[in-house]
Amino acid sequence: MAFRCLVGMVEQSGVPFVLHAHAPTRTMAEAGCNLTFDVARIVKTVAFRTRSGGLVLAALRGTRRVDYPRLSALVGVNRRDLSPLSPEEVRELLGVEPGSVSPLPLRENVSVLIDDDVLTILPTVYCGIGRPDRTLEMAPADLVRVAGGRVGTFSR
Repeated sequence: MAFRCLVGMVEQSGVPFVLHAHAPTRTMAEAGCNLTFDVARIVKTVAFRTRSGGLVLAALRGTRRVDYPRLSALVGVNRRDLSPLSPEEVRELLGVEPGSVSPLPLRENVSVLIDDDVLTILPTVYCGIGRPDRTLEMAPADLVRVAGGRVGTFSR
């Protein structure tokens, strides 16, 4: 269900995109083995919860790591008030399997943050679309627009 909703969101946006089918892939290590495209252009999305119950989707280059103090500052919370979702919470709150989280929000009141490094990935990025056997490809600026994301620096 989430996959169809996410694809519908992209289709309705009118931006050019490609949907890739491949073997189920959940980690960057698996991506290197299963995917035919450049893994340096993969954008992973890490989902977080704030202590007050808010959800945050943080999209960054797959080879980079989240800088928690910077991300917390962008979200406007103390570092201790931001924690990654467990695999069970990913399934329950986002309706997708771990490893297939998309930077496109399926629910209201989700903050989407996109690391500024993502905008340097050209000509297109590859990201999750709600299924571990599918990947969305689009221009980074289009991803920011469709996701309704805010760009900031939060990776290292």
